[in-house]
Amino acid sequence: MNNKTGGAAAARLNSNSAWRFVEAFIREPLSVGSFWPSSPELARAVADHCDFKPGDTVAELGPGTGSFTELLLQRLHGRGRLLAMELSETNIAELRRRFPHCETIHDTAENLPHHLNGTRAKCVVSGLAWGNMLPAMQDRIFNAMLESLTPDGQFVAFAYVHAGWFPTTLRFRKLMSGRFARVERTPIIWRNLPPAFVYRCWRS
Repeated sequence: MNNKTGGAAAARLNSNSAWRFVEAFIREPLSVGSFWPSSPELARAVADHCDFKPGDTVAELGPGTGSFTELLLQRLHGRGRLLAMELSETNIAELRRRFPHCETIHDTAENLPHHLNGTRAKCVVSGLAWGNMLPAMQDRIFNAMLESLTPDGQFVAFAYVHAGWFPTTLRFRKLMSGRFARVERTPIIWRNLPPAFVYRCWRS
């Protein structure tokens, strides 16, 4: 396969995934937080800011159609464990088709500790729209994430710039600041729809 043919195939794959994401948003707007998948630029920013090594256990919350999943699997180099929790039936079918070696689980992120089976994750990566959640839901998922992390674990999430001052987004930031020893935010990733930035949080 030459570069031109490979590029065309990749473009078709990205286009198909994007429209499946739109389909999921239309069919399940309450469980799919955005109308368009994360861009390659945002996906790279998320993956590049994760602190884990091949052989570690990683959990992904709300992977959608797999924008982050693909890069996380590449970083694990076929070792360790990637467990992806997805609530959308449309997206779960796409994830299982694209990533047969990923532990893709059709369940709410609240149940992450149960699916880790007594182990803990070195890194939890979130693709969830925290700013769209009611406080009670935020608390349940946030506490499940904390319970699932190793003592030296890391939490990585993203947020949309336009939602930065939503009351629910401010509440989410307060949760992170109150429960993590260190919280950092990347510069804005403009090449995303809508523009976003990445949070990196460490327990110690």
